[in-house]
Amino acid sequence: MSGYEDEKSMLPYIIGAVILFFVGTAGTTYLPFYDDQMQAPNQNAELRHLSVESSEYRGREVYIREGCHTCHTMFVRPVLADSSLGPISQPADYYYDAPAMLGTKRTGADLMWVGNRWNEDWHREHLLNPQKVLPGSIMPRYDYLSDEDLEDLIAYLMSLKPSPQTEGRPVE
Repeated sequence: MSGYEDEKSMLPYIIGAVILFFVGTAGTTYLPFYDDQMQAPNQNAELRHLSVESSEYRGREVYIREGCHTCHTMFVRPVLADSSLGPISQPADYYYDAPAMLGTKRTGADLMWVGNRWNEDWHREHLLNPQKVLPGSIMPRYDYLSDEDLEDLIAYLMSLKPSPQTEGRPVE
């Protein structure tokens, strides 16, 4: 009989765990909507607010279509390893990004501020033949893209630069 009573006493713990789970889920899901920093664009977001008619916008569409976000991240973490990539990413940097393509792993380089690292010619050569530019690269060739798609993709990559106000933001 005592074993049955012990099992019965677990009910408050189970109810408590379920309540904590739902409070945590609600907090994680809804509290960000009340964070002012996440609800207003910053200077970086304004620079990345692309016109639908622009080549940068069309290049972003190529980036999405080709699945570039599956191998490349687009966020600079506040860690020493990312200190050379540029300013640390802030939630407001992504205000106009829909969908936001943060990525899930870094198989390739982080592309958040890639427009500051290389020029158009480097991007063109790298997209057409990555192994020639970076020996041992596992990135596939994009030599099948039309000239317009290639140039639009390069324009999008070159547009990924921090605003002058945040460019010197230090690693926290």
